[in-house]
Amino acid sequence: MLKSYVPALLLTVTGALLSRPSVAQYTPTKWAFYFEAGPKISDFRAMSYGGTYSPRSASLVFPEDQRKITIRNTFSGFMQVKAFKPLSERVVLAATLGLDMQHLNYKTGYTQTVVNDIITAYENQHISRLLARARADWGIYYRFNLGTSAHLMPGVAVGQMVNLSHNGYSYTFIQPGLYFTNDWLLLSATVSDTPYNVLIPGASRFEGELNGPYTYDAEYRIREFQLSVGAKF
Repeated sequence: MLKSYVPALLLTVTGALLSRPSVAQYTPTKWAFYFEAGPKISDFRAMSYGGTYSPRSASLVFPEDQRKITIRNTFSGFMQVKAFKPLSERVVLAATLGLDMQHLNYKTGYTQTVVNDIITAYENQHISRLLARARADWGIYYRFNLGTSAHLMPGVAVGQMVNLSHNGYSYTFIQPGLYFTNDWLLLSATVSDTPYNVLIPGASRFEGELNGPYTYDAEYRIREFQLSVGAKF
């Protein structure tokens, strides 16, 4: 009697297991949107620099330190909308659109001005201005699940800064980063870098006079360290 129930029981259990959805099966989800904002530090590195100098006399030659442009690292901020779209259980596509601010702060080389036959003045210019740029990027991230709704996502994005200011500049950037998200919160730490030398209007060329005319030219790589906090909407 018992033997007659065993095949039926096995068929019932097998059918139940086959009809049960797999836990590992990926279920596509929609885009998740976050608004984020935070501070950043801009690091300017002169990668190529030089110029010309034609002193009128060899007895009075001014050193390069008095002729070069000096650009400072600065602090500013950004705000943007970040969107995530899972492509699989682990791979996530991300897109960003926002407003980026950059504080540009530099000093030019010295130049001389003859006041009269006795007095000659030497001065340089200190330039400080805030640049506005539109920012857009696309990235791919690998998702680690932390519980049922939290995720940790390292990855890399490629984007473009589009100048919105007078005497500003645009450039492409590569940005590795780390994101934490859950059902309502976003935290991120990213570092962006330019893959090529960039010309900065005003800070890439200067013409002056120090016992003769001179020029100074420089090209820069720009690295930015960014932290942000955001909320889902």
